[in-house]
Amino acid sequence: MKKLIILSLLTTLALADYTQYKPSEDFAKYFTKQNCSQVLDKFYYLNCYDYNYKGTKAVAYKLEAENLKGEQIKKRPRFEDDTNIPKKYRTTWSDYKNSGYDRGHTISNASMRKTTQAQRSTFLMSNITPQNPQINQKVWNKIEKRERQVALKLGEIEVLNLVNYDSNPINISDTEIIDFEINNNLILKNIAIKNKISGKIDLYNF
Repeated sequence: MKKLIILSLLTTLALADYTQYKPSEDFAKYFTKQNCSQVLDKFYYLNCYDYNYKGTKAVAYKLEAENLKGEQIKKRPRFEDDTNIPKKYRTTWSDYKNSGYDRGHTISNASMRKTTQAQRSTFLMSNITPQNPQINQKVWNKIEKRERQVALKLGEIEVLNLVNYDSNPINISDTEIIDFEINNNLILKNIAIKNKISGKIDLYNF
């Protein structure tokens, strides 16, 4: 009983810095049964997962300035399979081996480092998209920094990341088991940042 109480207390403390994300009306339309094979509610964000692509189509979340300030967790955790997805539709860390593509975060690790649980949620493979290293490490990294700058300036923002798959996608593995598909055009992404106070939406395209 004592162990259960302590575990419950630790979990409560770990979640205390974050509130469960609930999408605004503008963003909720991307997370429907018609658009997603499975809507993954990760508490910190919503993920519209597609079984055909074995990848995300949309990820939305809220960034609060207070969670970006102060001490942040620096050590990166390991990538984890998302066991909430049926096994045949999951991607794994090894799917990317020797593919030439980065394991790119759709929602940035650096945007969710206030608690261990929040950071680990970004290392679920359902949040990972194959990205050209030049995109992931340069352009996408810059826009991830930009969303944090905007959140720090405005206090709170809502972010929507969209992944556009090519009509004739290719696989990142030659094996028959893996069917993880990518965009021929280096993966196009869009970020819509909504200021909760003003309601204004800024759109960044890649």
